[in-house]
Amino acid sequence: MTAPLLYDSLAAYWPVFSPPDEYVEEVETFRRRFIRHGVADGASVLHLGSGGGSIDFHLKRWYRVVGVDISPGMIEQARRLNPEVEYVQGDIRDVRLDRTFDVVLVHDAIAYMTSVGELEAAYDTAARHLSPGGLLVTIPEELKERVPALQPSVEARRVGGTELHVMTTHHDPDPDDDWFENVYVFLIREGDDLRVEVDRHRVGAFELHDFLGAIRKAGLAPSVERWELPTWGDEPELPLITAVKA
Repeated sequence: MTAPLLYDSLAAYWPVFSPPDEYVEEVETFRRRFIRHGVADGASVLHLGSGGGSIDFHLKRWYRVVGVDISPGMIEQARRLNPEVEYVQGDIRDVRLDRTFDVVLVHDAIAYMTSVGELEAAYDTAARHLSPGGLLVTIPEELKERVPALQPSVEARRVGGTELHVMTTHHDPDPDDDWFENVYVFLIREGDDLRVEVDRHRVGAFELHDFLGAIRKAGLAPSVERWELPTWGDEPELPLITAVKA
């Protein structure tokens, strides 16, 4: 399957689609876990699947961040936003940096793992890059129990002379397998020019025990708690997973 347009030919619109100010609360939830597990300011953080750098924009205030992403377009956007952060192009399933970190964060990118084998590979990458006593923080992006509750949405954004309208829906041709499709329709208006783009993202949907099993297989002991972001709603709730490397 080809790369989603959002991370390729539409990557330049990432600052409109997903700006840093939308991630303040999320990063606060991660930082609370870091502090709870004794991660000091100035610690090293590896962000696997760092995207356009919106999360790193906040993390870099306290930590030495290295980002890894498979998309050259996303890395370009991240470097523009965070010139002081090191970014490496690589696949989170098999990238090896030959160094370890105090924290590994695996956020949205885990959604693009569409088999248990890919989950295991991504969390093996995380474990290999953790120092002894290091902390993994990760989020099961979509659980199977949440997929039927997903609802179509429409939102509009404007930055400078660019106006972006986004309709999001999903399609699950086989609820018994481990993936479904997110579909984005982008209406992009710049002055008198109007473009319409349809973008298809194949993403994974697993049971919670699949995530926990993949993390345990990587040699980590996971703990589950409720992710306290109110925008996700309560039913079914979205968990957040932490794991410490022995």
